[in-house]
Amino acid sequence: MPFLPLLLVLAGLTIFFSKRKCKAIEKRESHTPPVVVKGHTYFDSVEDVQIQPVVRTERVKYARCVCVIGAGYMGALTAIVLASQNPHIPFHVVDSDEQLIAAWNSDRVPVPEPGLEEMLFEDATESSPTQNGAVDQDSEFGAFVSQLPRARKLKNINFSTNVHAGVTVADLIFLCAEARSSTKSEELHGLDLSHIQSALQAIAQVSTGHKIIVQKAAAPCGMIPRIKNFLKETASPSASFDVLSNPDFVVPGSALRDLLYPPRIVIGHVYSEDMSPEALTAVRRLYTPFVSEERIITMDAWSAELSKLVASALLAQQITSLNSLSLLCESTNAKINHITQILGLSQRAGLGFSASQRVDLLCLVYLARELGMSDIVDYWASVLRMNELQPAWMIQRVVGRISGALVEKKVALLGMTSKHMGDMSGVIGLVRELTQRGVEIRIFEPYFNWTDQGLCISDARKGFIVANSAEMACMDCHAVMVITDREEFGPDQVRWQGIARHMKTPKLLVDLSGRFDQLQMQQWGFDLLDV
Repeated sequence: MPFLPLLLVLAGLTIFFSKRKCKAIEKRESHTPPVVVKGHTYFDSVEDVQIQPVVRTERVKYARCVCVIGAGYMGALTAIVLASQNPHIPFHVVDSDEQLIAAWNSDRVPVPEPGLEEMLFEDATESSPTQNGAVDQDSEFGAFVSQLPRARKLKNINFSTNVHAGVTVADLIFLCAEARSSTKSEELHGLDLSHIQSALQAIAQVSTGHKIIVQKAAAPCGMIPRIKNFLKETASPSASFDVLSNPDFVVPGSALRDLLYPPRIVIGHVYSEDMSPEALTAVRRLYTPFVSEERIITMDAWSAELSKLVASALLAQQITSLNSLSLLCESTNAKINHITQILGLSQRAGLGFSASQRVDLLCLVYLARELGMSDIVDYWASVLRMNELQPAWMIQRVVGRISGALVEKKVALLGMTSKHMGDMSGVIGLVRELTQRGVEIRIFEPYFNWTDQGLCISDARKGFIVANSAEMACMDCHAVMVITDREEFGPDQVRWQGIARHMKTPKLLVDLSGRFDQLQMQQWGFDLLDV
């Protein structure tokens, strides 16, 4: 064993020099700062200390995740259109209304918007509702297939009631919670802003880092600085915001088409030192996949907000004017549809303008009142009053054609929504007026889920019956009102001659769509009232 002492000596020397090297490294590292990862050193992380998420403080140039607060008519359609054109960006549509979210998550769209079924579902044409609301099951496996969830086209959009979760993950938030008309609100003279306030509180509670807030729904002018001040006062100090305005200019009933092919996109901002060009770019990039650059306009927030209100006000003014002229036409045997044709107007008289247009008009009245312009207040308030009188005027015209009192008379309403109305606000007023006069109402609307959603006329619910078909709705009725302008209720889609045989005199047909021929309907036995 002559080599054993030599091996021991070499091992000792190795240990000696290794210790000296370790001491030298420790001495050198004691003068350098520790390595910090995500706000913690290595030793912090192994001591079970909870690591906080990284807070983004930089300006948002690209929207990586979008949240839309408000699953109403405009909020949901805006999200669907943007999601279809930006498949790489997830969209979260959130709303506290559980029934509304359940409706969007179901296999039936809650609004009869042309083209919406085709955009949402793979099998839109195959499982569209028939006249009685059923699904065609001619194939051998039709009954089984109809029970399966319908395949959706858009994989990057979801609907949820978890508002906080949607806000937390998003870096760009569309505020689509709408102001609502309410006579109880004295502060804004008929406007209820509680939904907008709740949405802002949710944003303030969970926001960290930098986010872009885009005000899109109808609201009084000057909302952008209000939103900025509210978030600055209530949100976490770690949160920062860019607040922009992006009003819509859609016509009720053709919203999907107007959103896909907009004549212009308006982005409004407040001129200030902290104004962010990056925020304007981020919003602009959501539209550039389907809107040309020259049609995307940036301007001050006041002009953007007011232009939205003015567009709705002028359309509401036109509808109200046509309704008043329609009364004159009936008294003089003139035809309102002939007059609109001569003037080149596509808008027809009817039951009045939509609830969203009423809110826009209330916002305009509120602004004029705040500025002390009483004459302007009176002018636009008169348009609102004329619209509220329209259901009563319509009933008076029906009474003039039906002999005797309306008590115990039966009236059928076909279709609860029209492409021009966009919602049921006018129909609700009509149903209330008729039921208060003792009329029995029969309604047929294949697109409305009565069981899940109900109707916002609970005080009149005892006065109407829901029918399964147009024929059943009109059976033994004295009058039928065709409210909708959808194709399934057109002159060639319904067996009107057979319906006339089972109606009672005077067999009044009130045409709000302007599609029925006077001579043809008279030959079938109808007394046509064209409005």
